[in-house]
Amino acid sequence: MKKIVIAPVFCETHLIKYQIPNIIDTINPDYIIYNEGMFPFGPEGNTQTDGNFVTNYTLDGHRGFDYEELKEVIRNAQEKYPNTKIILNEINYPNGLTAPECYAMACSNFDELGIQIERGDYIFPFEGDVFHLESAKEEIEGYMSQLEPDSGFRTIWLDFMETQNYVEKKNLIGWKEGNGRSRRVCVRFGTWEFYKNILLNFMTQQYPMLYPTDLITYHYCWFRPQKYKQLRFDQLNRDAGYWESFNKGLLEIRNENPKIDVVLRPSSPIDSNNRYAAYIEIEHPNIIKQHPNFVI
Repeated sequence: MKKIVIAPVFCETHLIKYQIPNIIDTINPDYIIYNEGMFPFGPEGNTQTDGNFVTNYTLDGHRGFDYEELKEVIRNAQEKYPNTKIILNEINYPNGLTAPECYAMACSNFDELGIQIERGDYIFPFEGDVFHLESAKEEIEGYMSQLEPDSGFRTIWLDFMETQNYVEKKNLIGWKEGNGRSRRVCVRFGTWEFYKNILLNFMTQQYPMLYPTDLITYHYCWFRPQKYKQLRFDQLNRDAGYWESFNKGLLEIRNENPKIDVVLRPSSPIDSNNRYAAYIEIEHPNIIKQHPNFVI
């Protein structure tokens, strides 16, 4: 049975260059597919793009500003890992699609890529900023071996903020007991109906139909240096002053590492976990230590 990792990406070369070897080390798939292109209304479905946004962050209105570098990263990976078919595909989304519909489209376009999906194949619908410990390879294989078609497993996700030392405080609720915030990672294909239902939960992140595990997915969602960080601010619509306060917290994490809760969202109640980033000490994948947001 085939193992396929597939992900929609946009302006994520700075992580993908490390993600590919991490995927090889932890999943060793037959295919890695990156569908590169901008969701028309962003990852939350409310991005307002104007001429300045397009000029600053895209090459042609679809491809990210770092696309030429991404092509080089893919070419190098194809040479280094000849036993895995690594595909970089340009994808253009119709304007009328929601963010979940864009995600579903970009994780199911196998036919146009010449890949026949068969019952029993393992599909990993990924994102461009997720990693796993190299030592988790056998654990992942163990979970896969227990799956029947039209089933899958989810993992505990930790959202890392600016450096490896902080996560969203709300992530820490129940995570050591194996019942923290979880999201989809692997589906064993049976029917398109089941698979696409998983994909369409891209924004709700509710997966009661998938088996829970205590495997940790390292989500480096705020490992975003320089222009990549400003892009993220401009992609996600928030009230005036939100990002100024948020970035103040990120800079405190990077420059001071106070090892106590850091305020990211001062408008949230003082007793709300959503208000804070929390200090954490945890082992990280070796490859991510090369990223500029990983600090010593």
